[in-house]
Amino acid sequence: MFMMYYHYIMNQLTTFLDNDKTVRTQITLTKRLKHLIEEKARQNNQSLSEYLRRGAWISLLLEERESEELDKLADQAIGSVDLSKHPEWQTPVKIKRWVKQLRREWT
Repeated sequence: MFMMYYHYIMNQLTTFLDNDKTVRTQITLTKRLKHLIEEKARQNNQSLSEYLRRGAWISLLLEERESEELDKLADQAIGSVDLSKHPEWQTPVKIKRWVKQLRREWT
């Protein structure tokens, strides 16, 4: 899945990071995690800060993309339901009654 977003992420990173000012911040890492990150950053010829910034951007962009995909999926699913076959979903009151009935059946 990650490879699917690689080019999208790299384009977004370049745009955001090139035009933004840095702000000093402090984070807490475990010794082992810090060591692993520093090792990986060294392999990529990056500083710890560069590696962590890049990881944060990738995470943000992936979450945004996943949210967009979930919205599309919800739109498709909602559009595929024939509401005439579900009279219990016609009004908020009927939905509440239906949910209560389902919960009673489950217990």
